[in-house]
Amino acid sequence: MGAENVTIVQRLYAAFGNRDIPAMLDMLAPDIEWGEPANPYNPAGGTWRGHAGFLSWVDIGREAEDILALEPCKMLVDADSVAVVGHMTCRAIATRKVYESDFVHLVTLRDGKVARFQEFFDTYAAGEAFR
Repeated sequence: MGAENVTIVQRLYAAFGNRDIPAMLDMLAPDIEWGEPANPYNPAGGTWRGHAGFLSWVDIGREAEDILALEPCKMLVDADSVAVVGHMTCRAIATRKVYESDFVHLVTLRDGKVARFQEFFDTYAAGEAFR
């Protein structure tokens, strides 16, 4: 299971990098829970549910932020999840401010699909960029 889960997560990152939203949707469970820390300044913060919620997150993110770099560096695996450790550089579109942060993405899989995607990153740096 571990190697299969890593392959699914690698494909998810590749689709995200290519802005291939249909390919991403194919990898997500219908009841996906997609979340990043809530932040009063980051419009994409919070938890989004289902394919419709994920698509809302994508639309909000596309209008609010440019992802300049998303670099997964390490993947830690157990039976049903993959923790991705990496670094990102982003720019808040409204302010043009750039922020950088290390991140951990915790991806939980069920029946070969991503059932939960939870982001952890420096919310202070992100909030300051959006402010």
